[in-house]
Amino acid sequence: MTSMFDSKNCCLITKNYNGKPTVFTKKQFDLKSKQRPELREKGILDRIKATVEKPSFIYEDYTDRKNRFAYYLYEYKINGKIRYMKVVLVYKKNYLFIITAFRPDYVKERNKTKLLYGTDIE
Repeated sequence: MTSMFDSKNCCLITKNYNGKPTVFTKKQFDLKSKQRPELREKGILDRIKATVEKPSFIYEDYTDRKNRFAYYLYEYKINGKIRYMKVVLVYKKNYLFIITAFRPDYVKERNKTKLLYGTDIE
């Protein structure tokens, strides 16, 4: 990765489940945390990292099936609804860039895009 990806510019630098370098820039994190209150939760970067490194399953992203991916990590079930950590990434030339992350209680891509990895439990 280029030198722009260091701890000054990034809040998360890791590798995905198959070793591809993955970054979440501070600029993107700050932009998205205004829209997603869960990004302001304590420990959220650890949850994002866990999702990128060991996702339960991955779908093609609903809006751009060729270049974007939706990584999901099963977290828990409450009142009959499964809660996930979801991380949306875009594939760049030689790394993955985290666009956003949040905690939905449904899988938007289910039955609409291709499951690329893992097992989607309903």
